[in-house]
Amino acid sequence: MNKTEALLCAKISMSAYGKGYNIDSFQLAGRFENKATDTQGLFGTTDDTLFLAFRGSEETGATDWMTDLKFVSANYPYGGGSNVVVHAGFIEAYQSIRESIIEVAKDTPHKKITCTGHSLGGALATLCVLDLACNVPNKQVSSYTYGSPKVGGPDFVKLYNQKVPQSYRFVNGPDIVPTIPVDIPFLVDYDHVGKLHHIGNTQASKLSTDAVMSHLPKSYISAIEQA
Repeated sequence: MNKTEALLCAKISMSAYGKGYNIDSFQLAGRFENKATDTQGLFGTTDDTLFLAFRGSEETGATDWMTDLKFVSANYPYGGGSNVVVHAGFIEAYQSIRESIIEVAKDTPHKKITCTGHSLGGALATLCVLDLACNVPNKQVSSYTYGSPKVGGPDFVKLYNQKVPQSYRFVNGPDIVPTIPVDIPFLVDYDHVGKLHHIGNTQASKLSTDAVMSHLPKSYISAIEQA
């Protein structure tokens, strides 16, 4: 894991919310959106890398919260077969903007592609980077996610970790979002992918107000800067 790249991706992920961030090395190239699913993101480049960043849940975005709460599973259709299942709400959101993303990934002259996102955006980045690894040849893919929920079942995790070894998952202190979806009997046992980097105050209680504050994009940026 490269701290400079982790900080860059955290700032790009924050920019996906549309709030802007002054990033000298990053050139914004465009945005993608599906209004029906309220799924949004942006893409841009540095000298050697294309970045695809996905927006997380808006505080007032009812559609985003409905996406987060769809705990039932669905097949991941972009590699691995019928046993590879993921969170139905996340894959529905990703599929709604996939065509635009794949077009950008195939057209870019850059050999390196990094997918990134915060919260729900981290889940979408996870789905996207595996899709690229399976279906867009001759690219070096990686991902950086921040406060991401769990995305898929055991076979998804196994496939992902095989295909995307350069995958870095950040959890800030007592952030509770990475603990969902919770395990529910008779439903898929969701789990995380990639390499965990626990930053910030790891001793704080998940029942404290710190658990809410630690999930904010700015809190992730501050914790990485101080790491």
